[in-house]
Amino acid sequence: MIQSKIGLGCGVFSGAYGPAPQEAVEDTVRTALSRGITLFDTSPYYNDSEIKLGAALLALRTEFPRSTYKICTKLGRYGLHKANFDYSAERVAASVHKSMQRLHVDYLDIVLCHDVEFVDFDQVVDVALPKLFELKQQGLVHQVGISGYPLDVLLRIAQTQNQRGCPLDVCLSYCNFNLHCQLLSTYIPLLWDAGVKTIISASPLSMGLLSQDTTPEWHPASPELKAAVSQCAELVNTYTEQNGGNVEISLAKIAESFAFSLAEADIHLVGAKNSNEVTCALEAFLRAQKLQLASDGKYDDADLQQLYKKIQRILEPFSKYTWPSPPADA
Repeated sequence: MIQSKIGLGCGVFSGAYGPAPQEAVEDTVRTALSRGITLFDTSPYYNDSEIKLGAALLALRTEFPRSTYKICTKLGRYGLHKANFDYSAERVAASVHKSMQRLHVDYLDIVLCHDVEFVDFDQVVDVALPKLFELKQQGLVHQVGISGYPLDVLLRIAQTQNQRGCPLDVCLSYCNFNLHCQLLSTYIPLLWDAGVKTIISASPLSMGLLSQDTTPEWHPASPELKAAVSQCAELVNTYTEQNGGNVEISLAKIAESFAFSLAEADIHLVGAKNSNEVTCALEAFLRAQKLQLASDGKYDDADLQQLYKKIQRILEPFSKYTWPSPPADA
């Protein structure tokens, strides 16, 4: 199986971004598989995402056998606050078995310790990861890794694992390479040096911040960044109006074109809760490969290029900004 450069982020199946009925989930998964997407990312933390994804894959198994895709799930996080984390060896094993049950599989391709910054460092490297690597030896898990937001935390864990002779297979970073933040590009070489084999970049729209819709109330970005993004959205609206509404451009399309052009990332995760969003994401990925905005590429249209440069200038002050994670009230 050839690993696709695009993976489907199934957190949207949780309902956090709008309704996700099972029929729509199955249609989304079928479209993704039909279009060549071979990785599905989920977690017990995403409400019933694992259950919905598992039911969809089971329903499609005759058409798409288990060998034609990979499942990435997570463990350790089961709620909003630190009290809802459990990185004990017992819970690690139980979580893997529970995920296999929900997903109707007898092995998991990738299992990540979820949001490692919420947990004491020693608990990650001395308890959870050793247990996961033990399950890997048993064949229940094929690849072991971590996910989280602060890149310095991810790097420290990766370096420790490498020094111990047990390097991570996978590292998932989210919201760290997009129009307003490009930190991941500086960390990828460091993660490679630490022995990480696969790097996944998630959330090209920064958890909905760059979608041009109303930013979710729970979004942790600073008021200053939210205001800057709103200014960018207004620029795009003005540009569209000046062109009589006949241009198919949005802040989200510009954001995806930029984020998906980070060639160093092995896989880009994008959420899609219906088949149309899957198609749009794949089109955005192909468009990004042509434009190569992250490598100083340009739009062919001079006016559109000018719009993009204005957006870049507005967001440039935030290129190394990150919000606190875990938050103060965690």
